[in-house]
Amino acid sequence: MPLSQRHHFIFMQQLSNYIIPICAIVLCILLILLLLKVFKLSKNLAILHSQLSGNDLLIGELKEQLDGLRSNQEQNLAALNSWQIEQEQVTGQLEHRTKQFNENIKNIKQEMQELHAQQPEDRLYSRAQKMVKLGAGIDELVAECQLPKVEAEMLIAMYQRQSSSKK
Repeated sequence: MPLSQRHHFIFMQQLSNYIIPICAIVLCILLILLLLKVFKLSKNLAILHSQLSGNDLLIGELKEQLDGLRSNQEQNLAALNSWQIEQEQVTGQLEHRTKQFNENIKNIKQEMQELHAQQPEDRLYSRAQKMVKLGAGIDELVAECQLPKVEAEMLIAMYQRQSSSKK
């Protein structure tokens, strides 16, 4: 073997003696760094798991609240529908009653008109009867109530018969 090759070989042997321990040291350092990184990641993972559990609890509570709100909304909607039906029935009854009242008022007005048409004569006869009871004579009845003399005589005669039959 030539000398330069031999030096090279020796140098390589010496270098190989240092390379293995250096590589082992580098590998140990890398392994330690890797372990530290894994430890840090596991801590972060544990934190994320606890946050996830907390979020799951919050989601569960929110779902319960949402279910409660939906239930309340359904109850309120049912109550509102019931109230609306009741109001529609009451409105129908009120409309019917209003129609009846309007018909009654119309009938009463018609009756009042009929009574007013009849009243002048009736009033005169009512007044004449009162005057007879108070002792008015035939001439007074004719003058005050504008009755014919025959009718005035008939009223006085009727009053006297009633008075005598009561005694």
